[in-house]
Amino acid sequence: MSYATAAEQLLSIRDKSVNEKLDYVLDYIAITDLVQRYGQATDTRDFRLLRSCYDRDIEVDHTPSIGGGLFRISADEWCRLADKFHSQLDGDEHIMILLSVVLSGDNTASCHVLMHASHYYRKANGSPYQTIAGTYDMEFRRTGAGWKIAKSVQKLHFAKGNWQFHEEIKNSLGNLGGA
Repeated sequence: MSYATAAEQLLSIRDKSVNEKLDYVLDYIAITDLVQRYGQATDTRDFRLLRSCYDRDIEVDHTPSIGGGLFRISADEWCRLADKFHSQLDGDEHIMILLSVVLSGDNTASCHVLMHASHYYRKANGSPYQTIAGTYDMEFRRTGAGWKIAKSVQKLHFAKGNWQFHEEIKNSLGNLGGA
């Protein structure tokens, strides 16, 4: 059965066995940890940890912040690009709040994530601060190594601060996906 929200899914498991309920809670916690680990890895520039968050190949659409539209990329290449982008900054902070984790069968899941990302670039021409706020719609696959991000679609609600240095760093990545 397919659910639009976690609330719908929770209602459906109310009469399930204790083991089925426990499996749901453990999966929910694992996916929550995965998304938090993604933010932590980015902020601490731990790109080996970041790589552990992704399946082998992923679909990405982070058009608001890096362009490219929806494209498929190896997780290794995606993490190399993340390293190239974020390592140019002097600091950043990603605050991620998961909303409505929905499990679809045993091997796939999805969730909506609120995102607030602040970036600091000391050498900027103008203000060294830039902030974006938006969302990620993420899809996950269960692998032998646990839940992994399989797809990430970013939407931007607003940006404030110096977008110029963000554009300069984005342009250093070259053409992505369909760009």
